[in-house]
Amino acid sequence: MFGFNPKTLFVFGDSYADTGNTPVTIAASWRFPYGITFPGKPAGRFSDGRVSTDYLAKYLGLRTPTAYKWRSFARSRQVVKKGINFAYGGAGVFKTIFKVPKAGRQIDSFEQLIRRNVYSPADLNSSVALFSIVGNDYLTYNRLNGTSQGRPELIRRVVKEILLNVKRIKELGVRQVLVAMSTPQKCMPLLTTTKGCNTSDTFTNLHNTLLREGLRKLNDESNDKSFLEFDLYNAFLSIFNNKGVPGVSKFADPLKACCVGNKRGNSCGDVGKKGEKLFSLCKDPKSFFFWDDVHITDQGWRSVFSLLLPDKQF
Repeated sequence: MFGFNPKTLFVFGDSYADTGNTPVTIAASWRFPYGITFPGKPAGRFSDGRVSTDYLAKYLGLRTPTAYKWRSFARSRQVVKKGINFAYGGAGVFKTIFKVPKAGRQIDSFEQLIRRNVYSPADLNSSVALFSIVGNDYLTYNRLNGTSQGRPELIRRVVKEILLNVKRIKELGVRQVLVAMSTPQKCMPLLTTTKGCNTSDTFTNLHNTLLREGLRKLNDESNDKSFLEFDLYNAFLSIFNNKGVPGVSKFADPLKACCVGNKRGNSCGDVGKKGEKLFSLCKDPKSFFFWDDVHITDQGWRSVFSLLLPDKQF
C-alpha cells in the first residue's frame, strides 16, 4: 500500500483511533464492558476490542504505537521509537464540546518530541501517519444548534483545516500520511431513525468530495503520493449493504448497537448510584458492527480493514 516498509507509525485523531489517551474522568472507554474482547478489560479503547490503530499496526507488521499519555511507562526507548498515538476521543480539528486536544495540538506534541530528538530524520523518513478525524466538529455543531444553511461553510472550514494539518505532518518529516474519509454520518445508531439511515447524505458527500480534491492537489504540489485516502465511507457502506463481509463477518442488523443505555440519557458503560448497570449488552459482539451508539466493534474494524487492505489476513 505504501510502496515501502514503514518502521514507525504515528496516529492523530479521535475515538476511532484512540488507544488510551482520553482521561478516565471523561471517557466511558475505561469502564466495563469496554475492552471485553481485547484485552479482556477496559483499556481506553472505544470498542469491545481493537480499533483502527491496532489493525493498521497489524497490517504494517508493527506493534500498536504507545498512547502519548502513557509514553513514560513504555518499557524501553525502542517501544517509543516504533511510534506514538496522539489521538483523543472527542477530538476535532477545531475545539469540540469534549475537553481534549484538537488535531493541531496533537501535532504540537509530535513536534515537541522531534525537537527533543526522540525521532531522527531517518526514523521519520521510514514512518507513516494515520490522520483520523471523522465527525466531532459536526457533532459539536449539532449540539450547539447549528443550522443546515451554515453547515456547508463549516464543512469547507473543517476540510481546509484537515488539509493544513496533514500537510504539516508531512512537513515535519513523515514520509506518507493516510487520511480517513468521513464515515456515513447519519448511519450511526445515535442518528439513525426507524427508516434506517440516509446513505446519500449530501453533507457527508460534500466533506469527502472536498477532502479528496484537496489531497489530490497536495499530491500534485509535492509531485508524489505522500497523501493517501483511507476510504472509511465506502467500506462502511459496503458492510451496511451486504450485512458484513463474505468470509469475514455477518451482521444481521449492521445499524444496531451491541451495548446500549436502558433509558434515554443513559449510554454504554453507565452505572447508577448503587453500582447497578444502566445499559444492556448483547450476547455476542462479533455479530454486531456497532459497539455503542457511535463506535465500532472489534469485528467491525476487522471487517473494514479486510475490505480496505484485502491483501492481508486480519
